[in-house]
Amino acid sequence: MREDFGEDFYFASKPGWLLELFKKIDDFCLNNIKRGVRREFRKTYIRWEFSGIMFCRVFVYKNSLKLYLRLKYSELGENVPVFIRDYSEKVRGITTIEILLDKKYLQNEQAFSVTVFSLIEKAFSEMVGAVKLKPIKREVAESVKSREIIRPSSINISVDDNGYMSINLKLHKSQKDLLNRILQETILK
Repeated sequence: MREDFGEDFYFASKPGWLLELFKKIDDFCLNNIKRGVRREFRKTYIRWEFSGIMFCRVFVYKNSLKLYLRLKYSELGENVPVFIRDYSEKVRGITTIEILLDKKYLQNEQAFSVTVFSLIEKAFSEMVGAVKLKPIKREVAESVKSREIIRPSSINISVDDNGYMSINLKLHKSQKDLLNRILQETILK
C-alpha cells in the first residue's frame, strides 16, 4: 500500500516559518523557472524536476530544511556563505552542494532568498544544458584588474511594510575605499 506524501506529511508538528519558507521555494521552482517544472513528494524528500530530470531536492527536518543542488562548489566563488557547503564527497560521482535553510540565517531574508533562488536557477540552467561560460583567459583578467570601477556592481532598494527602506550594495572587494566613503558620508557622519 502506497502512502500519500504531501505538505501535511512533511510539515505536521513543524514550525510555521518552515512551511512558509518551503512554499516560497516551491513557488519559485514551479512558477519562476520554466513551464513544465514538476514537484514530487517522495517518502524521504521533496524534489523538483523538468522532463524527468531532478535539479533540486529538499529534506525537511525538525527546525530546518536542507536543499541539495547539482552544482560545483568550486564554481561558487571565494565568498561562499556559511550556510552552503560542498556535499560532493557524500554523493558518489555527483557534484552537489548543500544549503542549510535555518532560522538563524534568515535575518536578512531578502538577501538569503536572492542567494538561494539564484543557485536554484543556476542548477536548473546547468541541468537543461545551458551554455557554460569558459574560464577567463589570464591576459583578459589582468587587463580588467587594472581598471578602476567606481560604480557598485548592483544596488537594490526596497521599502518594507513598516516604512523603512533597505538598501543593498554589491561591491567588489577591491572597492573598500568607495565603501568607506559611502559610510563616512552617510552612517558615520
